[in-house]
Amino acid sequence: MCDPVTLAVTAAVVTAGGQLYQGAAANAQGKYQSQVAEQNAVLERNKVADAQERGNIEQARRYRELAQSQGRARAAMGAAGLDLGFGSALGVQLDQAAIAAEDASLISSNMTKEIEGYDINAANYVMEGRAARSRGKAALVGSAFSAAGTLLGGAQQARGYSAAAKANGGSSNSAAPKLGYDLTGF
Repeated sequence: MCDPVTLAVTAAVVTAGGQLYQGAAANAQGKYQSQVAEQNAVLERNKVADAQERGNIEQARRYRELAQSQGRARAAMGAAGLDLGFGSALGVQLDQAAIAAEDASLISSNMTKEIEGYDINAANYVMEGRAARSRGKAALVGSAFSAAGTLLGGAQQARGYSAAAKANGGSSNSAAPKLGYDLTGF
């Protein structure tokens, strides 16, 4: 049977090794989560460019519709002999332009809100990544302190067994606590 000092030291080393491994694994997980969050932030930033392009295309489409509508109205009014720069004919053209400007402003406002949402999401992902990395580092540092405490506790326990053995005539087995089961063969 192994003497209690060897058992105490071995138990402390194995436990400390497990604590260090757990900290390293948590740190690796934090790094991975940080990378995933950063990739998500990149995807959100890409959505910003897409939203800007779609908004600009939609505004250009609305102004083309205005030009076509005004062209048809001018042709019809001109064919009817109306003066396009005066009275109702001018009022119709100004109303069409005002409605198109309102539509373009709404398109721009919606585009801006969509972009702000993507910017906020990207910033949140960046912060989430930083937090994950910090949690991983904290777990790694915490595991190192836990392992150190385990080793110190194991050393103190081994020292106690050794001191008890010396007091009992030099046999470390006599200092072992009675566990109630046989460890012969270990």
